[in-house]
Amino acid sequence: MPMEIIQPLPTKDKGFSLKSLMQHRIFAWIFKILFAGVLFVVLYFQLFNREDLSIHTLSTEFVNNVTLQNFPFVLFVVLLMPLNWFFETRKWLSLMQNFHHIPFGYAFKAVLAGLTFSLFTPNRIGEYGGRLLMVEKDKRVLAVYATIVGSFSQWIVLVVGGWWGMMGAFYYGVIPIENLIFSILLGLGFIFSVVLFVLYFKLDVIIRLCIRFRFTRKWVSKLKRKAYYKHTKKQLLAALTFSFFRYLTYSSQYLLLLYFFGFEAGCCEIILGIMIVYLLQTGIPLPPSTGLLARGNIALLIFGYLSSSAIAPVAILASTFSLWIINVVSPAIVGAVVLLQRGWNCSKSSLIHPAPL
Repeated sequence: MPMEIIQPLPTKDKGFSLKSLMQHRIFAWIFKILFAGVLFVVLYFQLFNREDLSIHTLSTEFVNNVTLQNFPFVLFVVLLMPLNWFFETRKWLSLMQNFHHIPFGYAFKAVLAGLTFSLFTPNRIGEYGGRLLMVEKDKRVLAVYATIVGSFSQWIVLVVGGWWGMMGAFYYGVIPIENLIFSILLGLGFIFSVVLFVLYFKLDVIIRLCIRFRFTRKWVSKLKRKAYYKHTKKQLLAALTFSFFRYLTYSSQYLLLLYFFGFEAGCCEIILGIMIVYLLQTGIPLPPSTGLLARGNIALLIFGYLSSSAIAPVAILASTFSLWIINVVSPAIVGAVVLLQRGWNCSKSSLIHPAPL
């Protein structure tokens, strides 16, 4: 069997070529090893080294609650997980159809790869890096813009839905509040919701405004030179619809997990609580891998108004942790496999015709 010849490190007349070095096979293997190591360490500390709820405690709670009556709850949660990322992929593709066609299967892998990167970055910024692996170099600015628009649509659904969920909790007395403050929040919520939707459907106006600021001028100038950055109202509405169905999917998963772990409260009250929890979680600028504790504390705070049962705290944390494992960790591991198989080779040919898994 002939031995594989390793190419020498790339050099120029004056020193190394950094760009060629990053594309070299040795660098690709170093990146793979480091990436896999960091991912393993992060997941280890989140799964096995927690003080609030260890993986052992979670598995014990899971076994204790697996009954013939409860098992369909967790089964539906698992079945809804790919649907969650299906809607995210469809949303991204709907916003990219003007300038770049990507097969759904490759786009789905790109979304999962972006999810893997987002484990280490605040506010899921790393999602952009993973998705750009499937886009030609000259269209990456537009792909980033499409991702930002998609994230904005999801953020609108989270904020508007969460705000009015909170108003519902105030109205029905789930969370106590003074009448005057409630009236003020109602008015502010209406105005804020209208403003958000107007801005969303007038993104071209925002682009024209951003050209006036120095820190956004360079990026916006590149975007305006592209011919297809504008989205029609139909496309924006489609993205908003996919965002809503995603929101409905993972909210349903949360509800089912709470029931599975024995949380006792009315269905409507739990739904309002879930909407508020997601609203508050959007304000946490932490990576998903390190912000789980803060998210668990928010869930304990909100759901604490709904039940005073002795098992409620464990059920809340177990549901939050389980949802994170199912919706984030599991697909992120698949995304890591995609990244490791693709390596660090982002040449134009590999982007147009991605290597099959």
